[in-house]
Amino acid sequence: MPRRVLHLQALVVVALLMCSSSPVAATAGETVSTPVAGAEPRFQEEGVVEDEIVEDEIVEDEFSSFTMPGLAPDNLTETVLADIDAFWAGELANLGHDYYSAGTVPVSDVVQSSCGEFGPYDNPAAYCPVDDSVYYSVPLAQEIQTTVGDYAWITVLAHEWGHHVQVVLGIEPELTIDRELQADCFSGAYTQRALQQGFLQEGDISEALMISIFSGDPIEIDETAEGAHGSGDYRVTSFMEGYFNGSATCLAY
Repeated sequence: MPRRVLHLQALVVVALLMCSSSPVAATAGETVSTPVAGAEPRFQEEGVVEDEIVEDEIVEDEFSSFTMPGLAPDNLTETVLADIDAFWAGELANLGHDYYSAGTVPVSDVVQSSCGEFGPYDNPAAYCPVDDSVYYSVPLAQEIQTTVGDYAWITVLAHEWGHHVQVVLGIEPELTIDRELQADCFSGAYTQRALQQGFLQEGDISEALMISIFSGDPIEIDETAEGAHGSGDYRVTSFMEGYFNGSATCLAY
């Protein structure tokens, strides 16, 4: 994948403009548009730039850190994944679905999964529908938190967990842009809940939007191509739909 270096200052301006509203002020109802037998085992991956995530690192104290009870720098990933899991357990129970948790696998060296090998520098995170597990890179997790911010990493985790939610809902785990954008929307829905719980801090939404832009497909990738995730614009739009309108909007994808 070609490296996509975006101008950080411009992205910050865009992100701040887009996050100036909160879900509380959004108009209600506003929307935009078990693994399958015989399906080839494949990862549903969260891709970002290959070598560097941003051109310049954000000043360490520019934004406040995400917070929640029991959260510490050395347990952020595990604590947040448990909270994402609890969020979807409640959401899907309300919709009458029998929810169950996905597996989680931290990756510091190459591991073998039911979807093939996953290395610590292949992708920040990936969901394998065959063994229903989220694999996440330990070194890239730290890199994203350092260069973009802690909520950027949380956004990646919530996206991958969104693929597990699709399996729970009986949605085929296809490698299509619609399934990826729905996972972005699910990530935004979790973020809405984090806001309501008082977990979000200044700058968290900006970080979520920046990682969505960085993770967008390059212009030469067709929307219908297998594994397409969508342009940065599409990914930001889907995330914000979930953030403003909640999980019910995402189910319409």
